[in-house]
Amino acid sequence: MLPNFLIIGAARCGTTTVYRQLQVHPDVYLPADKRPEPHFFFKDQEFRRGLTYYEERYFANWRGEHAVGEASTSYVFGPHVPVRVRAALPSAKFICLLRNPVDRAFSSYWHTRRAGLETLCFEEAIAQEQSRKQQIAGTELGEIAPFAYVERGFYYRQLVHWLQQFDRPAIKIVVFEDFLQTPDQVLSEIARFIGIAPEWPRLALQAENKSVPADTDMSSEMRMRLCEVFRDDIEALETLLGRSLRDWLKPRGGQC
Repeated sequence: MLPNFLIIGAARCGTTTVYRQLQVHPDVYLPADKRPEPHFFFKDQEFRRGLTYYEERYFANWRGEHAVGEASTSYVFGPHVPVRVRAALPSAKFICLLRNPVDRAFSSYWHTRRAGLETLCFEEAIAQEQSRKQQIAGTELGEIAPFAYVERGFYYRQLVHWLQQFDRPAIKIVVFEDFLQTPDQVLSEIARFIGIAPEWPRLALQAENKSVPADTDMSSEMRMRLCEVFRDDIEALETLLGRSLRDWLKPRGGQC
């Protein structure tokens, strides 16, 4: 059995929380452990192992559930991924969670720092993002792009690659802030999207995999700078989604 839906990202956008909630649905099969994420269609070394390996490694315990999936948050980020997925899973559906890219960058920075890979302060890490990308290009570390705090937040340019391979109805885009405000409604929408009953006994909602230390935020100046970096991409995303994302461009403070 191969998956008929994928949670494709984005990283640090609530994918783990959604995964845990779907995992307890009686008609959903997801691998027991979300981490490490499969990244099968993203990592060259994994992809070369073939679909039989992928099926046996992650879906051997399938017991007839209607919705079968996995979550790899780099899928939306990898421009080569949609072509690979199209060839292997042409009828699949895709769930993509997106959050304010400024907050996402800050959360990703702290996640990488907690993992022991990041030693720079946030401002310096942002300043050196492109030079570090060049330094690790062609390496295993370069493939996973741990320092792509800003680059991973250009959601529209990433989604374009998916829309070149799949029709828009195949992709359910969830705004993370909507999920925080109306989690039951969003989970019911996701369930209908993947063809399962929209009501089931859910887990108590709690933040999963939180990384930003309490009482920690970026400077107002840095937030304003990043808002401008993302402005064009956010405005293009607004057009794609047919909704306002003006709150993402407000130079506010607050926890990420």
